[in-house]
Amino acid sequence: MKYTFDRFTAEVQTLLSTTKRIPASLLEVQVPKPGIPADLAFPTFRAAKELGLSPQQLAQELVQTIQIAPNSLIGEVSATGPFLNFSFQAENLAEAILNDISLTGVKYGHSDDGQGKTIVVDYSSPNVAKRMHVGHIRSTIIGQTLANIFRALGYNVICDNHLGDWGKQFGVIIAAVMRDGKPQVEGEAALIQLEELYTRYSNQMPQDAALDAEARRWSLALEQGDPAARELWQWCVTTTIQANQQNYDRLTVSFDHAYGESFYEAMLTGVIQQTIEQNIAYRDEKGAVVVEIDGLPSFLLQRSDGGTLYLTRDVATIIFRLQEFQPKRILYVVGSPQELHFRQLFALVRKMGYTAAVDLVHVAFGTISDTQGQPLSTRRGNMIYLEALLNEAMARALAVVEQKNPALAAEEKAAVAEAVGVGAVIYNDLYQDPKRNITLNWEQMLSTEGNSATYLQYSYARCCSILRRAEIKPTEELDLAAIQPKLLIHPAEQQLLKKLARLPSAIKEASERYAPFVIADWCYTTARDFGVFFEQCPVLKAETIPLRDARLALVSATAQALKNGLTLLGIKAPEQM
Repeated sequence: MKYTFDRFTAEVQTLLSTTKRIPASLLEVQVPKPGIPADLAFPTFRAAKELGLSPQQLAQELVQTIQIAPNSLIGEVSATGPFLNFSFQAENLAEAILNDISLTGVKYGHSDDGQGKTIVVDYSSPNVAKRMHVGHIRSTIIGQTLANIFRALGYNVICDNHLGDWGKQFGVIIAAVMRDGKPQVEGEAALIQLEELYTRYSNQMPQDAALDAEARRWSLALEQGDPAARELWQWCVTTTIQANQQNYDRLTVSFDHAYGESFYEAMLTGVIQQTIEQNIAYRDEKGAVVVEIDGLPSFLLQRSDGGTLYLTRDVATIIFRLQEFQPKRILYVVGSPQELHFRQLFALVRKMGYTAAVDLVHVAFGTISDTQGQPLSTRRGNMIYLEALLNEAMARALAVVEQKNPALAAEEKAAVAEAVGVGAVIYNDLYQDPKRNITLNWEQMLSTEGNSATYLQYSYARCCSILRRAEIKPTEELDLAAIQPKLLIHPAEQQLLKKLARLPSAIKEASERYAPFVIADWCYTTARDFGVFFEQCPVLKAETIPLRDARLALVSATAQALKNGLTLLGIKAPEQM
């Protein structure tokens, strides 16, 4: 459907067109700068140049020429210097927004822009035989949110958890287990023991060349199908997937596929041979396969011992995805340190002739640091594992819930604390530009004021509380025929309505910029504007019954839109806190 702001924009463009002064190619309008009391602006510079006028003169002439049609969404047109400014008609805006949200409900803000197009999102991708730690959370959360956003825009989204289950690291794990014995426990406990085995063996390798050779031998044996290597490998994969799934469930993360690197094993020989036949790669004197591309450091596709590398498997992955899914775009949600890897990968597959019809995009993100600004790492001793992080978040959130609403039943307190704690972790990542490094700050994450998930959830719960006292369910469809939206003309009501009108464009902008923070910012500013409305416009004690009902409809619309925004971010919205 065409949402209110889209219709408003179309009306402005049509109005400009009817003046017969503006060529169709110059009918672009924009959101005014902050502080300008208007909702859309038309900069006259380019049109004035074509007409031989000053921009200010053209703006004044257009103001005198324009006539607004009855029942238009446009209420006022004014000229400010070279800009022609357009404002919503207050009563018609209220009716249009409430109608939009009532008609679409949980789909408000969604569209069919991407219908018929497929996007593959590659994210999370933890290594097998290791616990997920805080370093994995950014890829997991950002990737899932981007998948949610593109699905909301009608795309066919395929989510792939590209597990790191191959290569020399697995040779180290197998060699360590063969030397020291297989863990006799399950779940995260087994992963802890595997990490200890891996670390102990890896630390000894620099001093003992035989250990390094043994790890390489097992890595190659795994690739060549050795039964003992394959059996241990499969146990590690199964154990890791089962342990990780608990974290994914808590983060509302799901995948369509979990094709690990091993899935592409059968394709690797063909990939290497193709690059050699196309004269993109060559074998050096030791037998390694080397790729040299102008402007990039040379890199290997195959080691001299016949083993393959991450990049070899990534090339096979792209080829498989193109053949299997026919995507228009493939997104790789991976940290900034891998930028060179993706430049090499994308350049290679382009030279191989595979990417004419697909966009390959590296959505990079920064690192997470502790409150002292130190990056989290096992070597520093400040690493935080994902399960422990989520448990800590829930425990801290439970203390907040106990303080805010001690009357809640214990089971409900636990459910709310889980939603609040996990939501805080998710939002702490998403409200910032992905490229920025971020800090774990518990007080800020769980604050009920300012830019935090808890504040947003509290705003939604406040909406639900108002509706509950009016005996209206938050999800209940209101009878707009019995309501008078045109009463909603108070400045705080209008500001909130205009913010609700922006959700569809915020979702679209977030997709274009691969920037979940655009939606997070919309949620925050909407919650803030709702707070102003709540303070300045009594709802249950409104001056008249019709005004009360109209404001209840606005509260209901706000609740729905806020929940839609939070859902896209993967954050649950409890009705009580």
